This record gives sequence, structure tokens and C-alpha cells, in this order.
Amino acid sequence: MKLLYATNLGENTLSFNMIEDLLVLKQAGLEEIVFLQTIPDVMMDKSETTAREKWLADLSDLGITARVLTEEVLSLTGILNAAKKEEVSLIVVNLDGKTNNPPRSSLIQNLIKYSPIPILVLNISKQVAAEKGKGFFDHIVFTTDWSAVSEKALTYLLGFKEILGAVEIVNVINGKLTVRDMRELKERLAHTRKICLDEDIDAESHIYAGQTPEEIITASKDYRATLIVLGAISEKPLFKKIFNKSSTYSVVEEAAVPVLIVP
Repeated sequence: MKLLYATNLGENTLSFNMIEDLLVLKQAGLEEIVFLQTIPDVMMDKSETTAREKWLADLSDLGITARVLTEEVLSLTGILNAAKKEEVSLIVVNLDGKTNNPPRSSLIQNLIKYSPIPILVLNISKQVAAEKGKGFFDHIVFTTDWSAVSEKALTYLLGFKEILGAVEIVNVINGKLTVRDMRELKERLAHTRKICLDEDIDAESHIYAGQTPEEIITASKDYRATLIVLGAISEKPLFKKIFNKSSTYSVVEEAAVPVLIVP
């Protein structure tokens, strides 16, 4: 497994501690991290160079190869081109919320829209302090409407079963359902839960009602989630088309935990 870590944070801010939670991915096959940063080497002072060398050495000691690429400005094209050239399987995005060139919101929305590769967005500015010993994959809220992208997201998630903790399977109802619809919904939730249980993953299923992004955020708080996982865009009209590009971004924008988006 190889991932691209795209960030516009400075060398003194981007530290080994900030990527420590990702190191659990080594158990799922992580072998290499390519950092795409916005600080040219010529602008780095001695302390920043030393800091970089240290956390690159720390990664090497763990058996993870790491390299640093630089660009003047992070852009959609730059990130996607680097991801394609490096043949990564996951893009991790960690952006300064104050950035305006380009605006953080438009960059993330366009990544959601155009990336053919799963994206993990780290909301460092909003992220709540994790419980001691908790990592990204310890307690997951997985939201589904059983569309093609939701099923793909589930398959992708199960690929990390070696490192998964508890999974809360969430479906959000936007309107009134018939008794038949509710029965079908519960059956689908039970089936998805069984898929997880058969993989020895602790899983429970839940029904929420309301606006999809808000309810996903509520579920993440209710179950003290460490990660939210969802498919990028719903395409199946089951129980109405409840998820789209804008609502996907709304979850990313409002979440106090990382969000993994599977296209």
C-alpha cells in the first residue's frame, strides 16, 4: 500500500506525531508515504531540515519508505497528477483551514468530485482530542444507502479488517417510510451487519432520521467515532436519493474527526 499525504502545513507543524495515527496502516500493508508539500527546500532553515530528516528517519525505522515532493501551491491538478504518477491507493489531505489559494473548501469539493482514489480528509483544526490509545480506525461510523458507491465503500473498508475496531452502520431516513419500506431497511441493515460480523468485525446498525449530513455528524458524536466512512455520491434512488456531492462535503466540513470518502 502506498499513500499520498498532501498538505500545506509547515515543516515545524507537520511532525511525526501528526502522522502517527496513520502508521496503523502498516498492518494493512502500508509500505510507502509520498508527502506533497508547499514548502520549497530552498526556503527551509536548518531547524526545519533537521525536523524533516528526523521524522523521515523515524518512518524508515518502522519499515516505511517516505519521500517529499514540493509545489508552490497545492492544486487539484497537482494532487491528482502526483497520485496518478506515484500510483498511490489512498490520498490523505491535511490542509490549513485559513488557506485561500486555492480556498480549502473548493479544493476538497473538487477532490471529492474528481478523484478516482479514496480520500482521507484530516480536520486537524476541528479535530477533537482522541481518547487515550484511540486511533483513526478504532471506532468507525459507516454510512450507507446501499447504492453502488456505498457498497464499494463497505468493500474498501473491509480491506482494513485487520485494524478495524467497532463499526457503527448508519442509514439516514429523510421522510416517512411505509411498514414494508421499514422492514426492508431493517433487513438490509441486518445483512450489512452480518457481512461485518462474518469478517470478525464488531458491528451494530442504527437508523437515524433527518438531514443526512447533520445526522451523520450526530451519529459520530453519539458513538464517539474516530473516523467517518462514506461513499462519495449516491446513485441509487432507494428511499430517495439522499446523498450528493454537496452533502458529502458538508460531512467533511462539519466533522470533528477524519472522514474517508470512497469514490
